[in-house]
Amino acid sequence: MYNDVMLGAGKATGMFYTAPKGTALPTTPGESLAAAWQLVGDVDEDGATLHLPNGDVIRNWALTAKRKINTENGTVSVKIMDTTKKTLEVLFGSNNVSYTAASTTHGNVTKVELSPDVSAEPAAYLFLMKDGDRLSMIGTSDGLITEIADVSFKAGDPVLWDTTIDATWTFATDDGQVASAS
Repeated sequence: MYNDVMLGAGKATGMFYTAPKGTALPTTPGESLAAAWQLVGDVDEDGATLHLPNGDVIRNWALTAKRKINTENGTVSVKIMDTTKKTLEVLFGSNNVSYTAASTTHGNVTKVELSPDVSAEPAAYLFLMKDGDRLSMIGTSDGLITEIADVSFKAGDPVLWDTTIDATWTFATDDGQVASAS
């Protein structure tokens, strides 16, 4: 049974993807992703929050709204659960992450030098959701990670990378109700 009320659950086969800046978004949420899209990792149970663009309203002398000027892009806030080489490259920029393969004395070592000038490069970002037959996506071909909140390292708690991405976003949903052949 089709339901107009959508749940925002992440797609279990992959929730958060990235690609080089300018990579086209899928035409529909269920479309196979182009090879450029790489899985970043899982999003925590709080999901992704889309903050819509803000603007200033220009009013005349009678205080009647006459025009809105957008002063900000929208943002997506998300807590990434994975701590992998790929995740750290997405968050801090691939030039700021080093990797040393396992040897006889240590495992694979990934290191990020966390200085004030470390930042991610602009990139394409995509979040996929599934609710029954409905597939949805929030994506951008040109986003920038503008904030990573403080990270807690506590016994028994997952390490979460609380991230804000600034961009012009596209939201699309496919209700999964395909037309019957005539």
